Amino acid sequence: MLKDEDLTSLIVGMNLGMAKHTNFKLYIGKLHQVLNNFIQNNSTTAIFDEIARRAFVNNAFDGALTLLGILMGNIILGELHPKTVISTGFSACLAMGMSGAFGRYFSERAERKRVLRQMESYMFTDLSGSILEQDSKKKVILISLVDGLSPALAAAVPLIPFLLAQAMILPVGASIIASFALDFSVLFILGVFLGRMSGENTLLHGSLMIVVGFITACVIFLSSLFF
Repeated sequence: MLKDEDLTSLIVGMNLGMAKHTNFKLYIGKLHQVLNNFIQNNSTTAIFDEIARRAFVNNAFDGALTLLGILMGNIILGELHPKTVISTGFSACLAMGMSGAFGRYFSERAERKRVLRQMESYMFTDLSGSILEQDSKKKVILISLVDGLSPALAAAVPLIPFLLAQAMILPVGASIIASFALDFSVLFILGVFLGRMSGENTLLHGSLMIVVGFITACVIFLSSLFF
């Protein structure tokens, strides 16, 4: 049989437990609101995060070097007809674009879903339809587009002279020179972009990118002497 003081202690304990539970729910609700407000106020700038910047540079660099390899291969084989270069070049652009976009989409979506599920377990709440989830979806789509478009565009730019040669506007010899010039220009611009990102010498970074392209072309040429 409970004594009066035992009953009083039990009631006080229950009230304290309810109060703690209520305060905890209020704390979680407040935390959820703060996080939502933060994402809402910073979503337009946060979307252009470092992952998208790295994806842009890395994949554009891949696209420019891939097209440089195609140009060198066509020169070594003597296949300099504009239609041949355009076909192989745009096939590579399409393959890199599709691979970059869909590969990044599925991997980034899975990773951000995992992070969102972790946040739900920490916050004891369902984030489906929340601003957090919506912002995560926007980032996945944006990064996928960057990953897909950057290599395709970087590789497509040097093909413009061959399109002009195909239309009989530019001689084939001039289109080859112009294509190499555009490819190395893309590499230089990427280097300048990296220099600005790091706050370092932009001309130095641009020049280093050109050196990498030149080394790549030399390696391709030298390898053709042995195979």
